[in-house]
Amino acid sequence: LNGDMIGRNHPDSAALLGSQAPHRSSSDLVNMAMEANAEGPQFKLDTLWDKPTHVEGWFFRSDHLPYARLNIPSLMYTTLLHPDYHTPQDNAQNIEYEKLLKMTQWIYRTAWKVVNADRRPALEPNFKLER
Repeated sequence: LNGDMIGRNHPDSAALLGSQAPHRSSSDLVNMAMEANAEGPQFKLDTLWDKPTHVEGWFFRSDHLPYARLNIPSLMYTTLLHPDYHTPQDNAQNIEYEKLLKMTQWIYRTAWKVVNADRRPALEPNFKLER
C-alpha cells in the first residue's frame, strides 16, 4: 500500500491507482480499499489517472511498481498532481493536513482489512502489466 502525494487538492477527492485493469493486480485488495473508503473518508475517486492511456503514465512512476512487477498485489493512494509539483513552492506549508489525515486513515483501514482477512489478497488470474 503506497501513499504518494497524499496531502493536497480538493478535500473530498483522491485516486487509487491499481484499481482498474490492466493495472489491477488483485480484486480482493481493491475491494478492501473500496470498503475502507466507504467506511471512512468517502472520497470521490478520480479514475482517469489509472487508465493505461493517461498521458502521465503515473501507475509506472511510484514505489508500488516493483511489487506489481513481482506479482505482489499493490495499490497507490494519491491526491494527484498540483500546480506546485516539483517546484520550490512544493513544501510542507502547503500540505492540507486534514486531507493528509483522511488519506492516512484510508490506507490504515485498508491495511487493517488485509491483515485481518482469512486469506491474503489473491493475485488476478493472468495478471500482467501492459509494459
